[in-house]
Amino acid sequence: MLRVDAEQHQQEYFFDKIRTINLEVILDIQKDIDPHDMISLVFLLYKVPDTALQRLIVFQRVSKDVSYNNINLLYDWALNVQTSPTWRYEFLEALTICRLYHVIRKLGFSISHVKDRYLPGNLNVSIYVNPIKKALYKLCENINANNLLRLKKTLLTYDIDTSEYEACELIILQLMCQKFITLSESKIEKTLSNNKCEVEKLIMIVENISELKKIALELREIQNKINNESSLPAPHINGTPVMSTSAADPKTKLVDKIEESFIDLCHLHAEDISGVTLKSDTKLAKDAYPIKNTNRIGICCIINQEEFYPSKESIEGNIQTYALENRLGSTKDQLALEHTMSSLNFKIRSCCNVNHKDMFKFIKCVILNDVCPEDSIFVLCILSHGIRGHVYAADSVKVKVEDIQNLLDSDEASNLHGIPKVLILQACQVDEQNAHSRLVADGPLPNYFLRKSDFLIYWATAPEYEAYRDEQKGSIFIQTLCSMIAKKARHEHLYDIFTKVTDLVSGICSKLKCAQVPIFESTLRKKLYMQIPQL
Repeated sequence: MLRVDAEQHQQEYFFDKIRTINLEVILDIQKDIDPHDMISLVFLLYKVPDTALQRLIVFQRVSKDVSYNNINLLYDWALNVQTSPTWRYEFLEALTICRLYHVIRKLGFSISHVKDRYLPGNLNVSIYVNPIKKALYKLCENINANNLLRLKKTLLTYDIDTSEYEACELIILQLMCQKFITLSESKIEKTLSNNKCEVEKLIMIVENISELKKIALELREIQNKINNESSLPAPHINGTPVMSTSAADPKTKLVDKIEESFIDLCHLHAEDISGVTLKSDTKLAKDAYPIKNTNRIGICCIINQEEFYPSKESIEGNIQTYALENRLGSTKDQLALEHTMSSLNFKIRSCCNVNHKDMFKFIKCVILNDVCPEDSIFVLCILSHGIRGHVYAADSVKVKVEDIQNLLDSDEASNLHGIPKVLILQACQVDEQNAHSRLVADGPLPNYFLRKSDFLIYWATAPEYEAYRDEQKGSIFIQTLCSMIAKKARHEHLYDIFTKVTDLVSGICSKLKCAQVPIFESTLRKKLYMQIPQL
């Protein structure tokens, strides 16, 4: 009986306090709310997205000024909803969702009672605030700076420019204004307008950002619930093949072995290649490609795809079936390649994180503007994720290696005709349908072999295998390759060097119990040296 009386008293106290919330209180309270939380409250409370967005754009510009609270965003909202009998409850629920407990306490409410009433952590419970907005607020709260940048890049592929917005809430409002997503504000409005909640396009983007997959699932469930549809399971999304060292992963014990392997690779650099003096009268035999100028061997073009984001083409075209993780450690590979190749008198041209169209533009630009008649070799290195016969661009669109090869052999690249072209590809070659298969392959598909002449393509791993990368030191393949080229380039031709690299990488990966076997394929007609060999 005492418990019932206490609960009744608590309810009466709650309603008494609700009635004390008026315009003067709102005017005073908004002074205690910081800019970040103010943006969240406007997002949750304003019914018209265009109004909310325009007010917040101005607010974003002036919020760093000490007098920003004079904009009166909450006061103006409260002034316009005075006729609604539930506006005070909606305001309190929004404060609770944003966990502004210092404000709630100042209003005189019991924090525990308010939390029990509105359940801010439960996305399936929403009384006055739009339930999908509550879920979208959670998205905004959980998105970090890197993923916010990914989202902006992805939206650009839909011709939606949100680059000026600092907060995720403004981006969501922009999507609402452009009808990229639509929200039903209430069950009554939904019944009258026959509108459905449509946030599937945004969900498809979010689920391609690995850290936000759970929120994407929750958004889809709430959308289906609002639309009176049965909850459909989200599509299965495979993880990106990277070397994991988490505690739950059986490869945890690899950490020490990886350290040991990279220490072993360092010994390959013991030879001081910069101090070697070439003999000017040394000549290459007729069974080798000529080196025209020892001071400039050729061009080394490096494309380092380290950061990825989903794009309209990758999402709507089902080009990419799982979220691509950022390739931490890939910069180490880029630097190793740049150092190694420049020490051998190659001119270096590098780019990072380019979409599939810009990949080809970059290669064309290098061919047209940087390749000289005196160049003896053209080297193209691509560091990325991959599947069999393809590499991924930064916009998660897969690019056929054959298309890259065709470009290098096209009329546009006539200045490369007749000189050897080396493609070095640090990427996996697992099957698209089974991105995590570790089955040993008998060999490439019959139509996989090169048909062009003067090409040498070196993959980090054979078909159906993965290529492993340490997130701090770089990939096993590229680091081994750079070490062996630095040690052997002045004595041996590339075919023999690549053979030694394959042996070393296979041995290291066998020790680490990782399935990776590099493979190279050649239509070279002669031996290919990167330097005139010393006698």
